[in-house]
Amino acid sequence: MKLFRNQLFAILLATLVAGFAFAQSDLDKAPKPQTRERVASEKKPDADQQSKPISDADRQSLRRETQSEEEAAVLPYINNFFATTRLGPEDVISVDVFDQPNYSRANIVIPPNGKISYPLIGHIVIAGRTIEELEKEFTEKLSEYIREPKVSIQIAQVHSLKYMVIGDVTQAGIYEMTRRMTVTEALAKAGYVTRFGDLSKVSVLRLQKDGTTAAIPVNMKEVERGKAQDIFLIPGDTVFVPGNKFKTVDKLMSVTMLASWMRVIVR
Repeated sequence: MKLFRNQLFAILLATLVAGFAFAQSDLDKAPKPQTRERVASEKKPDADQQSKPISDADRQSLRRETQSEEEAAVLPYINNFFATTRLGPEDVISVDVFDQPNYSRANIVIPPNGKISYPLIGHIVIAGRTIEELEKEFTEKLSEYIREPKVSIQIAQVHSLKYMVIGDVTQAGIYEMTRRMTVTEALAKAGYVTRFGDLSKVSVLRLQKDGTTAAIPVNMKEVERGKAQDIFLIPGDTVFVPGNKFKTVDKLMSVTMLASWMRVIVR
């Protein structure tokens, strides 16, 4: 009986030892919990990357991207202006015939009659026509003498396109439109509005196809505040700035002073 107890105790002891060893091996295989120091060390490189200053090359790249976006927004307006421009007297153009320097001409000033004399072509009407129309006609007429000519015409200077600024501005008058311009730029060219001008009631007088004139209101006060959109002018437009209430008061005061002086003179 005693022998049986000793054998049973030995079996139980061996079972406990084997179970403890098996549990220890599983514990070693299990993933260790992350401590605060370990988490901090793992996040530290990300923080360093975020706090890393932007290099000069990156700044230049961002600047170039911004400039290209601005140019892309403005370019259609510039292209549209010159594509639809109809030439007139005093304008200057350059005609380039590819690989044909003898038949290319630079800085051609359009005379008052709107006609020029060109090699092989003879007299050709320039005034009142667009660049696209002229390139087509030049190509057709030169093709009789030159095989597959490639003609490119550029506007060197624009003097025939004009607009007018009248009303209460510093320098009212007629101005040349050498590029696509807004009402704000037109007013700046004329010295901007005087103290008697009403910015909220500026208008653009534009000739219509039927011969009538339409008034396009432009509230320059709202434009200056960024709450209204400025508009582009077209050749022949007239920017009108009416007087404000201070001008009316000034006129009344002038009349009153004149009447007072008249009484003194009469006496």
